[in-house]
Amino acid sequence: MNENTEGSLHKPAALRALSERGVVIPAPEQVAIGREVPLEAIAAGAVLHPFCRISGANTRIGAGAVIGQLGPVTLKDTVCGPGTVLGCGEAEDAVFLGKELDDPSHSTGYGFRVRRGCIYEEDARSAEHTDTKMTILFPWVTLGSNINWCDLLMGGGTGSDDFSEVGSGAIHFNFTPRGDKATASLFGHVPGGVFLNQPRLFLGGNGSFVGPLRADFGAVTVAGARQVGSLKPGLNPSGPPPSSAVVESFQLEAYGSIKRTYDSQICYIGALAALEAWYSQARSLLAAGDNALQALYEAGRAMVALNIAERIVQLAGLAGRMERSLALIAQRTPGDARLAQQRALLEGWSGIEAALRAYATHHEPLPKALGQGLEEAAASHGRVYTRVIRALPAAAVAAGGEWLSGIEARVASPELLAAVPALGDGG
Repeated sequence: MNENTEGSLHKPAALRALSERGVVIPAPEQVAIGREVPLEAIAAGAVLHPFCRISGANTRIGAGAVIGQLGPVTLKDTVCGPGTVLGCGEAEDAVFLGKELDDPSHSTGYGFRVRRGCIYEEDARSAEHTDTKMTILFPWVTLGSNINWCDLLMGGGTGSDDFSEVGSGAIHFNFTPRGDKATASLFGHVPGGVFLNQPRLFLGGNGSFVGPLRADFGAVTVAGARQVGSLKPGLNPSGPPPSSAVVESFQLEAYGSIKRTYDSQICYIGALAALEAWYSQARSLLAAGDNALQALYEAGRAMVALNIAERIVQLAGLAGRMERSLALIAQRTPGDARLAQQRALLEGWSGIEAALRAYATHHEPLPKALGQGLEEAAASHGRVYTRVIRALPAAAVAAGGEWLSGIEARVASPELLAAVPALGDGG
């Protein structure tokens, strides 16, 4: 948005009309709203504080949302659900599902940066100076201050007093020295996480988490730890530094075994496919008859689809780097076991990509037991999503978990995982 371009902003009269229908704008002359923003998409009861800059035809601001509570906020193509409270910072191509808790906490604090592909689900929040991108936070997940937390999905916890937390100063390393970003990490998992009944994760402050990483629910790390590979329930020790042999053999463009990275990204795409099915079928069922809620959940679904597309692009980038890696390895060690493995990814990528795109967009229908459970819980708890999910009967949860696990397994099929063999399997 360019405020200096004549005609690029809604006129003062339009902002006055917003105020007249219940949008709170304390200083209209200090709020800039691009003409492409549909004013009807800013709901009555929303608050736009001074120095807000709002642009993008896809921007939506729900009832009770507070934009700029702590200072200037820039929004572009961002959806803010009811009760979202944004402190001071910027968000672009992101979705906040809003707040259900009646407390003074912010969805984001001072100095936030929420970039393309992020979803903050109900009551997820971040403190001061946080940076997220392609990040999906399930309800109540809380990020401390001074955090870089990109390319991951995180769940865990059962409520506002039992939630997954990332300590201040933590970093998820999502960019390798070789320049690829096939590094997305799962902190928890979708088939259990969406039911809001799993043990929380606690990741200590100033920790470094090297993607791709897989963390189980209930994992705990201490402050200052470096973590690689996987995190198990309970306390996890810090990962060891690289061995001297690894250091001596390192060559920037020559990859080692790529099996763990490949498998992790296939499984991550499977998790996202399951989450997209949850949005398109389970959440949409809960939103039936409520156009605003249906649109909010659809925005979330579209953001999950964007994450799927991004992960495929990044895996394609890794495949493309195999040609140079193969040449370097063949030059140094012609009989190296990594050659067949990396060649399998390079030469098989077109088929792998086609399979991923097909698998990730076809979902089995919602199980009858889950659908009935959602309708019954909604009849008792209305539109309060977290209360509805926590009120589901055991049979509905079991059917839903099996359904989502099946979607994951169809995407991350044995055949697709076997497309890149382990080094001991003829690779």
